[in-house]
Amino acid sequence: INAVVSQVMILLRERGLQLIRDIPEEIKVISVFGDQVRIQQFLADFLQNMVHCTPPQEGWVEIQARPSMKQASDGAELVHLQFRMACPGEGLPPELIQDMFHNSQWATDEGLGLSICRKVLKLMGGEVQYIRESERCYFHVTMELPSVQVGSSRGKQS
Repeated sequence: INAVVSQVMILLRERGLQLIRDIPEEIKVISVFGDQVRIQQFLADFLQNMVHCTPPQEGWVEIQARPSMKQASDGAELVHLQFRMACPGEGLPPELIQDMFHNSQWATDEGLGLSICRKVLKLMGGEVQYIRESERCYFHVTMELPSVQVGSSRGKQS
């Protein structure tokens, strides 16, 4: 999460926005099998888009993480992860969301980037939703990754 946040800090400062971090301490000690680089890339891209669509000097951008343990049918332990990247106001333009979810052949650069992030996340067994509420909007990302047992040398830590 720290790597994701560090990628947007300069942009946040330039735009005069506050970052709200709602990250439980326990996430620092959770180890999972997964592609750490790809996870950081799509989370950072979703968060950067929230920063870009928030008017300068008008508030905040939030990143939230919620981990929980789950048992797979074969007995393996899974870590269920939920992330939310939110901002106040209207959020992303509808065309950008259209590009992200509907594979428009005339995708904007941002829409193409979001579409690629969505596809990579899907290949990793996760999903993303874009939710627009009356006073805020957000990306809601969910994924499940196998837990790394303490002492195991397999996999990458995320």
